[in-house]
Amino acid sequence: MSELAKEIKAPTDNDQVVSWITDHLKKHDFLLAFADDGVIWGKMDGETLVTSHKFDGSISPELRGKTLQQAFIFDAKEEIRLFRDEMNQWQARKVTDAKDKKRVIEESQILWGDEAVGELQNGFLQVRDNTKGIPNQFIPAKEKIAVGKCLRLDVHHSVDYNENGEAYIVISRLAGLRIGNRNEEVLR
Repeated sequence: MSELAKEIKAPTDNDQVVSWITDHLKKHDFLLAFADDGVIWGKMDGETLVTSHKFDGSISPELRGKTLQQAFIFDAKEEIRLFRDEMNQWQARKVTDAKDKKRVIEESQILWGDEAVGELQNGFLQVRDNTKGIPNQFIPAKEKIAVGKCLRLDVHHSVDYNENGEAYIVISRLAGLRIGNRNEEVLR
């Protein structure tokens, strides 16, 4: 296992998953979870986990261990990953960037959802995209989306070199969620 992805203690059963996520999220900014029944965004409000399900259960499912596939808890300094292995057991990793910042590619990906629906609610914003067939979502946000702005997911890629000097990405991790300019540079 890479020094950039260290194994950490994972929950031992589905009943522990939500409390495990809550404990780890207390030290990070965002939760992005993928479940059998949909996508869940989350963040802490003091000592309370708030997920996108709170605002509309038809848009975002409840966070439950039995339906969760994988979860990413992240901020600018690191990511905590929770996922099921091939034996359906929970595994967790703490993912960090390469120590040499010259070996980190910072990317900013545009997420769908270019229009706010309503006002901010408890630090979440409902967004929709003008593309047909894409459902609305609730995302953690501090502001509404203005003209020329969009949702951006920041991703860090750690690079290494093989024996021939060819570069390759060792691991990638989520590093932030923000509202940014639509036309900003996407790689740094």
